[in-house]
Amino acid sequence: MNHTGGLPERSGECASAVKSHDHNIQSVQNLEAVINEGLRVSLLAETPDQSLKVLLKYLGKALNGDRTYIFEHSESGYDDNTYEWTADGVKPEIGNLQHVPPEVCASWYRNFSVGKHIVIKRLEDIHKSDPLQYENLKQQCIHSLVVVPLYDGSRIIGFYGVDNPPVKSLEYASNMLQTAAYFIVSSLKRRNLVRELQKRSYLEGRHSLEDILEGARTGIWTIELEEGCQPRMYAGRTMRILLGVADKITPEECYRRWFQNIDPDYVEMVQEAVREILETGRAEVIYPWNHPQLGKIYVRCGGVPDKTFQKPGVSLNGYHQDITDTMVTRKKQEQSIMELLERVRQANSAKSEFLSHMSHDLRTPINGILGMLSIMEKCQDDPERQKEYRRKIRISTEHLLSLVNDVLQISKLESGRPTAEEEPFDLRDTLSDCVTILSALAEEKEVSLELEEPVLPHSRVIGNPLHMKQILMNVIDNAIQYNRPNGSVSIAAEETDFQDGTASFRFAVRDTGIGIGEDFKKHIFDPFTQEHQGARTNYNGVGLGMTIVKNLVDQMHGSVEIDSQVGKGSVVRITLSLRADGVQGGRPSDGDWAVPNNVAGMRVLLVEDNEINCEIMEFILRDAGTEVVTAHDGKAAADAFSASSPGSFDCVLMDLMMPVMSGFEAARVIRGMDRPDAETVPIIALSANAFEEDVALAKDAGMNEHLAKPVNIRKMFQTMSRLRPPAPAGASL
Repeated sequence: MNHTGGLPERSGECASAVKSHDHNIQSVQNLEAVINEGLRVSLLAETPDQSLKVLLKYLGKALNGDRTYIFEHSESGYDDNTYEWTADGVKPEIGNLQHVPPEVCASWYRNFSVGKHIVIKRLEDIHKSDPLQYENLKQQCIHSLVVVPLYDGSRIIGFYGVDNPPVKSLEYASNMLQTAAYFIVSSLKRRNLVRELQKRSYLEGRHSLEDILEGARTGIWTIELEEGCQPRMYAGRTMRILLGVADKITPEECYRRWFQNIDPDYVEMVQEAVREILETGRAEVIYPWNHPQLGKIYVRCGGVPDKTFQKPGVSLNGYHQDITDTMVTRKKQEQSIMELLERVRQANSAKSEFLSHMSHDLRTPINGILGMLSIMEKCQDDPERQKEYRRKIRISTEHLLSLVNDVLQISKLESGRPTAEEEPFDLRDTLSDCVTILSALAEEKEVSLELEEPVLPHSRVIGNPLHMKQILMNVIDNAIQYNRPNGSVSIAAEETDFQDGTASFRFAVRDTGIGIGEDFKKHIFDPFTQEHQGARTNYNGVGLGMTIVKNLVDQMHGSVEIDSQVGKGSVVRITLSLRADGVQGGRPSDGDWAVPNNVAGMRVLLVEDNEINCEIMEFILRDAGTEVVTAHDGKAAADAFSASSPGSFDCVLMDLMMPVMSGFEAARVIRGMDRPDAETVPIIALSANAFEEDVALAKDAGMNEHLAKPVNIRKMFQTMSRLRPPAPAGASL
């Protein structure tokens, strides 16, 4: 008999389906369809052993793997490879994998004990963490695998898996193997039962066998469908327990109790399974059954014809297994998969929304920079205007950098925005910066932009200056964009209350623009919405500005109110409460690097592979009065430090990504040198890699601080000053 009917070849339909979904989340429905087909094919086998072999072959080809296998955990603690399928051209390993010592798979069993499975994308990943398993797998030419534990209740009875599936389909393979694990365990149990039946004679082993069957929640039955008689069911002890009937029940009543408690929706399926047994010699069906005491349970029922039956009609011998726990666990797993998919969808949605908002915000300072550069090209003979436009470009660039730094916090996203970080800032400076950045747009649109004198007794506050700018700039940007030639925009700010160190502020942006209709006001905060279909043609924007404003104001526990009349203009009022800082004074003027007195005279080893960046940083350092030695890669830096006498350098400014030797490795080499200043010399990372993991890697390599490029010069000098080693006794500064 051919038991591989319907099994896809490696290059056939199933393998193609797997490959076509490498870059997508495999839906639960498709996963079930593949698994159900594999189970259907394997159930056609005559014995549990053959069923397991057929299923391994099906899974191996469906997952495009080199080898599928089952390992069983023996009572002595060793692991034995009991079943194996290998693809064409792949060497079988089952003969070499008997009595595997427990220490080889010890780390796997630790994961199994807490409900985890094993996924190895690249064998080299476990070279150091699990060297014993690494050598074991390497000898078998394994470079990737998925291994799933096999549980009998809470007891781990072994594991099974697939070797060398495509790396991109590891998640799909993991889901498929976990779902099919229940059938593997059931087949192993049935195999054990069959072996036990074969080992013991019916008379000598009846009592012991019933104990085994009861432990496995599996009953044995014989059904006789004799012509002219009522159907009869002869049930063993465990079968009667599973049916909830008395020991002395008649065969006719036993059959009636079993049949009438089958879920009505599954009666036809059970009858079809009986016909399949008679036609093909074997069948199995899973159906809900209404237990008189336990309520609805799930039953796996299978059987074979009794060829020794001599009466007119037919007789069947089979088993009735309670798999309620397995089905409940499977449904919970499916629910967990669905919840995971929903969390992934929500996370992707949040990131997409955040990036859409950020893309909208980035355009404003870029537009200002380009506008200022265009104006500068037309007034090259006016030094004062050149200086003023350079100042405005610097402000726009600093705002752009703040937005980029906000993007770096995307790993903290939970609801579409990164976690806010608070710091002291001046509202007057923030208002002035917003007007400066948007002045080029106002000039281009021929709109007058005016900042009224703010009434701010407590202008120094503590909060998120970037988010404050985003709120104001989006409102002002809208007021300019949706204005008319020779129109006007005015910005007012006043402090309305002050209690217990917290000030309340009201910001008002008035414009003489096209106004907002009453019907559209309730949609103004919806993303990607504009009142008129032609708005995106006549007015530059994507309909995100007020959405961003609303989200940020809500995050800061404030409010937004809009008054507008079509054809006359709008007034947007924003109310926010911020903690007062109490420190007076504005920010340093442009070009003032606020160099601390004790930075001058420092001896600095500057490590930078980019020639332009190195030249700029060297100029800034020398201008601050420091002595500078340069190196263009990590090895040159380590050599320069090694060749210097102890105490020659007060600080090392280290780029991270460099040829020959990275900054990480160079820092480790310096820290490992046998000299008194190797462990104490401050090493400050200067890198464009500014994610949290990059900062952690720099600290692990022995660096004291990590500063993101473009470097904030004031912050760099403050850090150098703070970390500067104390001068030796008697030394002059």
